Amino acid sequence: MKTDQKDILLIGRIQSAHGLDGSVYVLSLSDDPERFNELKSCLLVNQKMDIINRVDLSNVRMQPKNRILLKLETIQSRTEAEALRGHFLAVERNQAIQLPPDRWFICDLIGCRVDDAHHGFLGTVADVIQGPAQDVYVVRKEGESDLLFPALKSILQCVDIPARQIRVLLPDGLFDVYRT
Repeated sequence: MKTDQKDILLIGRIQSAHGLDGSVYVLSLSDDPERFNELKSCLLVNQKMDIINRVDLSNVRMQPKNRILLKLETIQSRTEAEALRGHFLAVERNQAIQLPPDRWFICDLIGCRVDDAHHGFLGTVADVIQGPAQDVYVVRKEGESDLLFPALKSILQCVDIPARQIRVLLPDGLFDVYRT
């Protein structure tokens, strides 16, 4: 079943099989990998973003490097688990964790229009690079170089997800580095 990607949030990507019983290693795509400890079930999504089915989770164990070892109850063998490499685990939006103010899901930022107070329309958010100190927004405009800026409160003036618009105030010189 094809789904609108706005209806689901990807929380993990299956990396590899573990053992013989269908357990898998999952790379957490969530800022809060501990959320897997409370999760009883989630959606299994292939690389084309088709929902395969709902799967029950058990034996969730946190691992180093943002990885989780868990058992997918419907998967009974290593062969079945290996076939899921690259698939995603997702939740419906209504199961998403509550974000604090001034935090947004990356999927909600992608495609937002970005306008600067001095330079006008800069493009749309094409990607968000998650850095150790802060995220970096990648803004794309046809015929121009990508513009990157850190997601700092001093730069982000207004993020209006329902309107799909972000207003920024770029620091002096940043625009010129990318667009002159």
